[in-house]
Amino acid sequence: MLDSGINYYEKLFLSLKGKALSECAYQLVIEAYLYRPPPKRSKAQPNQHEYFWNSNFLFDIPSELYQTDDFISALANYFSQEDVANEPFVSLLYRKSPDTVLIAIRRSQIVLNEQHSKWKEIERISSTNPDMLKSLLATCRAFQAAYVERQNLLKQLRAHFTELTFFELMSFSAVYSFKHIVEPAISFDGGSISTDSQLRALRTLTEWKLKHSSAEDLALSDSKIVESLKKYHIPLVFPSNKDNTHADFIFQRFEDLIKAQVELDEFISQSIHPFCFDDSIDFSVEKERLVLKKIEHNNDVTANDWIRDGNRLKALRGYWFNLAMDEFIASDMVTKQIGTAENHQNNQVAYVNAIASQLELQNVYGFTSDVTTTSGLCVNLFQALLAQELMTAFYQKNHIAAFVDMFIEVGNWQLAVSQLALEGAATGTNRFPITWSIWKEKVRNIVGWTISAKLPSGSIKAAEAIMDFWCLDISKHNKLLNRSLYLNLPQLTEKPIFKMGRYCVQLPWLMSSQYGAISAVNNLRRFANQRCSLKDETTRIENQLGDAFRRRGFVVLKSFEYPSPQGAEAGEIDLICSLDNTVFVIEVKSTFNRTTKTEIYYHRDRTLRKAGIQVRKKEKLVRDKLQEDKSLTSRLGLTTGEPRIIGLIADTSIEFDHQFFSGFMKVSIQELLIALADNAYLLCNQEKALLGRNEDSVAPSFARKPFTLYPKGFNAYEFVRVIEQSQVWNAFEHQPS
Repeated sequence: MLDSGINYYEKLFLSLKGKALSECAYQLVIEAYLYRPPPKRSKAQPNQHEYFWNSNFLFDIPSELYQTDDFISALANYFSQEDVANEPFVSLLYRKSPDTVLIAIRRSQIVLNEQHSKWKEIERISSTNPDMLKSLLATCRAFQAAYVERQNLLKQLRAHFTELTFFELMSFSAVYSFKHIVEPAISFDGGSISTDSQLRALRTLTEWKLKHSSAEDLALSDSKIVESLKKYHIPLVFPSNKDNTHADFIFQRFEDLIKAQVELDEFISQSIHPFCFDDSIDFSVEKERLVLKKIEHNNDVTANDWIRDGNRLKALRGYWFNLAMDEFIASDMVTKQIGTAENHQNNQVAYVNAIASQLELQNVYGFTSDVTTTSGLCVNLFQALLAQELMTAFYQKNHIAAFVDMFIEVGNWQLAVSQLALEGAATGTNRFPITWSIWKEKVRNIVGWTISAKLPSGSIKAAEAIMDFWCLDISKHNKLLNRSLYLNLPQLTEKPIFKMGRYCVQLPWLMSSQYGAISAVNNLRRFANQRCSLKDETTRIENQLGDAFRRRGFVVLKSFEYPSPQGAEAGEIDLICSLDNTVFVIEVKSTFNRTTKTEIYYHRDRTLRKAGIQVRKKEKLVRDKLQEDKSLTSRLGLTTGEPRIIGLIADTSIEFDHQFFSGFMKVSIQELLIALADNAYLLCNQEKALLGRNEDSVAPSFARKPFTLYPKGFNAYEFVRVIEQSQVWNAFEHQPS
């Protein structure tokens, strides 16, 4: 046991215990361990895990805290780290609250790490009362065996591709993607592989190959491209009886490789993630088979919640598209031809999509008209978004749609690919499943997209900045991957132009599946999260949300700090909004779009739970000060009676909306903006509506007939009703399919 004289958490506990606090001192120390790192220490001092798990007060923690989210998260940290062991305490805890220990082991995410040192400790604890832990240990061993089996299969199939170059692997991915636009991809068990699963597997395998590629392989040249095409791509695109035997064999192995990667991905997403994060599912081993069953649990995210969130994200795309349509129709662009007459209609939709993404990025994420890339170049946000939308429209029409039309005509996917490539050659364009061009030529080709009132002839520098914004330098990315700097690296799908030496490479299947707003947000807020403008963007998010409240008649205080010791404990309050004797205390969280469930649950367990604690402190501060500070009451326009005070977590992400953290609701900023603007009728499934639109129509609107969320008129009480009852989504989610 460490000397309590140097234990940071012991000192903190004794300090809190001596104060008259409404919160339990034990709870506050647990929160400090989870969300507030101790002061910087020398390397010789114990780390925060050693401090906390060697604290004397652990044995006195009240049993009513054992099943709280924060205590379980703290215990999950204990099982995931290997610096410290406190087996006597965990044994005591297991006797008193076995469910807490079981859930914490699951949440620790060590299930697939069979070499983790905590397994020996868990086995020793299990021996004292084996009934429940025995089943969990058997389940974990079954998961580990299944994982190793899938990893071994993947390793065997990857061996066929170790000698291929990165460019060659990408060319196989390109042919695979075209084939399975028109033919279903079938898994090992005979089921259909979804497009999303294919994309995820292709991205993972491409990153694997990139990490294991040499610098020489990544430096493209004319001769290397020709050699690679002759070896594999040409035989697949133009098959003949004598030239394509080896290419066909490798292509079949690539099909198997995708199946194996999908098998592993779905094993993790459908079994491991639920095991770690979904307490409503119980896993066990029966007759040497893993089985699961649903159990009642009120606080879990269900499969229906994931589906709901996905549908709401689609509805939000339609919402911003409809707002963009109004802006487009009001502009002089509506009467201008965009590009050639043949491409005008598709380019119009691309233009409106770019406006929609810009509106979302500016209103929700606080971006301005110009943003700085990771390399320091300044790029016009709208021009960057428009460039990507025009490239997406080009690949959708000239590669994907043209291939589908060709397949309908000839009835064979390989023949359709051949015909498409030949038609491209006849017109001097590259219509292969993989495309490449000289980097400088690509830059010159998009100069026309940078034309504006300020730059009537366009700008080569602006074009370079656009390319830099969407480009992934493959050599640099290879170095980052090999330094194990995986956290917050850009994803291949979000920077879809690959720079390889003096060339840029694009994959039509990847370019045709882009959504500009998500890619831009993640490039700027996940990968380029050290930009100097990030703090200004975060402040702008808070201010713009405050302005939306003010336009509805609320009194708004922004970035409010109370000059007192108690105020310092609560910290800065992002927004205080008051109307009709109702006060909202709002903590604003701005992040990026998460693409895996691990990222999403990490956001819940770290960011949102910490935000709930912050709101609790700030709501209490405001409540206390309103009772004693008449000037604050006056500033907020409160006149009679005790005000209703509501704490909210406002977040740029949509996951876990309307769940409570430390007793306070989390709601997306987009939902708040729509509720305040009272234009929920603009929500729609844009993708579905576009598929059914009239081909002769000029970029249509997909809004429903206008209606109001406030039939009794707008006031604070009605606004609370709309938010608490999720009325923003009601009409969209209950419309006829």
